[in-house]
Amino acid sequence: MSLVRGSSRDALEWIDASELTTEQKSELARFVNRFPTLTYSRASRELLDDMENRHGVRIPGWLRTLSSAVALIGDFPEFQVESYAHWTPRMDHVDPGWYTSEWGYANEQERQSFVQAGMYPIALWIEDALSYLAVNIADEHDQRIFEFTGEDISDDLRNSLPADSSVFPVYDSYTEMVSRIVQLRMPDGSVVEAR
Repeated sequence: MSLVRGSSRDALEWIDASELTTEQKSELARFVNRFPTLTYSRASRELLDDMENRHGVRIPGWLRTLSSAVALIGDFPEFQVESYAHWTPRMDHVDPGWYTSEWGYANEQERQSFVQAGMYPIALWIEDALSYLAVNIADEHDQRIFEFTGEDISDDLRNSLPADSSVFPVYDSYTEMVSRIVQLRMPDGSVVEAR
């Protein structure tokens, strides 16, 4: 019930052997090739099952498939994307923000409000606005990545608005987000630039 770790060469083999589409494989391989010295991980079925049980949600099948090839999960370094692909209110504030890979919910209150919005967090930017990147668990077929703040969802619920009123799609897919990562901040504080 753990992560399988390997070199960039291993990661490229995992990607090639996966059931991903040609486009998904290409975008993941682009990411791996931009950071060839990184240790990569892929998630086991047991690990993802355990996460579902702990968080009380069903992780979309497409995300499970991607994570079995290469997963930004566990002790993955903080990452910075070059830009969002689509508009969000934090577009001007989160550049250049550092996200940390944080799958799931911090507490039960957060879980309840985020589930009402149909969101399952996969990354968190804590330096300013508590920006989350998340996947849609309300629609198994929606592969977009969404951005929001927990405060905005709480405000929407308090004001009797739909919980997803302040949730914005920022990438058309997980692989698009990953392919836009331009820097990694390692645990020792050093920064690795994409090649």
